[in-house]
Amino acid sequence: MPWCEQIPIKRHLTAEDLELRIKSLKKDGEILRRLYFVKFRYGGENVEKAAERIGISKNEGYIWQRKWNAQGYEGLVPQYDGGRPSKLSLENRNKLKEMLGEKSTWTTDEVRVLIHNEFGVEYTLKQIRIILKKFNMNYAKPLTQDYRRPENAEEILKKNLPEITPGVTIGFFDQSSPQTTANTQRFWSFGRPVLIKNTAHLRANTFGFYSINGQSVVEHHDHSKKEDVCRFFGSIRKANPDGDIIIILDNFRSHHAHLTLAYARQNRIILVFLPPYSPDLNPIEYIWKSIKRIISRTFIRDLDHMKQIIVDAFKKYSSSLSFARAWITKFLGDDFSIIS
Repeated sequence: MPWCEQIPIKRHLTAEDLELRIKSLKKDGEILRRLYFVKFRYGGENVEKAAERIGISKNEGYIWQRKWNAQGYEGLVPQYDGGRPSKLSLENRNKLKEMLGEKSTWTTDEVRVLIHNEFGVEYTLKQIRIILKKFNMNYAKPLTQDYRRPENAEEILKKNLPEITPGVTIGFFDQSSPQTTANTQRFWSFGRPVLIKNTAHLRANTFGFYSINGQSVVEHHDHSKKEDVCRFFGSIRKANPDGDIIIILDNFRSHHAHLTLAYARQNRIILVFLPPYSPDLNPIEYIWKSIKRIISRTFIRDLDHMKQIIVDAFKKYSSSLSFARAWITKFLGDDFSIIS
């Protein structure tokens, strides 16, 4: 017996209620045929026999049973007359876009199933990707977000930002330790891609300051202690000698040290701490990710070679506002014109 015939018909209606529904639909031939199919299944006939009695194929009978079992009567109501449409109408595209907005992440196959179930349209995965791009949806790895991150993290940061005045320099500070063992780069290839690398474990502890209206700074430090942070703040001040400096940074212990806070006050550096577990609100994180991809695909000769690659890449990326443009729009808005 075929696998589909092993699945029993669900009794969403009693036999008596099913009979009453059939009698009330004498003028609706399509739904009536489907209800008779259910009635025959209720009576003990298998899918193939019930399908044969109403003049449909066995496969179509399996489809009707799956829809009935999943949704009951509503599952049998045809959504279109004259067969399945070849593509979505403009109205249904708009409806699909609204439905996709009800969930934060989708796989391409999930969207394919959604379109089939809701609109009765069959698209290839390639066609679906084209539709989603037209919706301005992004296809990327999701940004991991800690469950302890405050739901109102953006509002907290907006509240913590000081008033923007002319002459102030704004930037983002963070430390990163790119390593040669990372393998974050993806490639298209025939067969499994192979990348020849120096497998020696090299690591470069790096401090970066990504400024949106001043001079960015990058340095390597052996440690990330409070003394190292103060030295780097000194480099930031040297590169940006005039006016106040606003630095957005995370809550690493050395950032909150008394020595660090005192040094910042003495040098007219205003520290704005991110809400806890909110690295996504620091645009410099995206620069580090881009640098790590470069390290991943590059043959690194030695530590000095690695450090130079990091410095060159950081200078290149930090010279552009592209990594911070969304942050500027969200948190500064028109105020950015005051300092740009």
